[in-house]
Amino acid sequence: MVRVLPHRGHETPDAWRGRASGFLFPEDREVAVAVRVDEGARVDRDAAEVYEPAARRRLEKETRRAVKKARVLFAVSEFTKRELVETFRVSADRVVVAPNAVNPAVFRTLDESTVAPILQRYRLSRHYFLYVGRMDAKKNVKTLIRAFELFKKDRGLGDPFELVLVGSKGYGFSEIKLYVEHSTVREHIKYFGYLPEADVAGLMNAATAFVFPSWYEGFGVPPLEAAACGCPSVVSDIGAHREVMGDAALYASPGEPEAWAKALKRMATEQTLRGELSAKGFARAAAYSWDATAKIVLDALRVV
Repeated sequence: MVRVLPHRGHETPDAWRGRASGFLFPEDREVAVAVRVDEGARVDRDAAEVYEPAARRRLEKETRRAVKKARVLFAVSEFTKRELVETFRVSADRVVVAPNAVNPAVFRTLDESTVAPILQRYRLSRHYFLYVGRMDAKKNVKTLIRAFELFKKDRGLGDPFELVLVGSKGYGFSEIKLYVEHSTVREHIKYFGYLPEADVAGLMNAATAFVFPSWYEGFGVPPLEAAACGCPSVVSDIGAHREVMGDAALYASPGEPEAWAKALKRMATEQTLRGELSAKGFARAAAYSWDATAKIVLDALRVV
């Protein structure tokens, strides 16, 4: 995703918080332009196959255009900055890291009187692993489902754990849907589609663990949101996750369902581990704030 902030007429970075659905570039070539890059540097490399072809071509085209046109590029992580520098031969001093953050008014620890009705609404116990994100190929949900099958097989009959999937449909959803329908543990997999943030926060508060097996991310906000709710995470062992989550998560290779199954087992059985990751997660979430990011953006725009 590439987002553009025209220098003129923007005294505050409010547009930064929005979810842009397209690529917008001012026609006035004299306007100083700041471009935010969430991801995209690897669209022409080994992650390409998990993007919808048309979207991938557009993403690469507009990223290259942004790199050529913009006076300053905002990357959401050091990882994304390195990708821009290495893939598009951008001078490092043109790229400013302005990270994402969590909305603390929504993603926080909640009391039982708030969480219980949410669990009741979705008919959930407190024995579940939670995934929140688009249901598309890039998010690698099929590996997660296979890992959950292995986990359930190891646990045996009567195991109460469920896999809860939350998110809108994306590229490759039909394959994911078929994968669930043919799963040996399909009766233990629940898909709720898109949910309000308040409900997501409630589900994060009660989950045994948050799971996020993406093949590629520029930052990866959902694990940080889970951390702010006190929920420990298992995430894919990729650069952005290592940077954002540090030692506040368990890691598993995105291509190894066996490794994911082992991580799920640890989360289900090691209460001390979960407590340690939860404590570290609070610190990681607190390290990022929109106020700090806004200052980074404004400071950079003032000198463009």
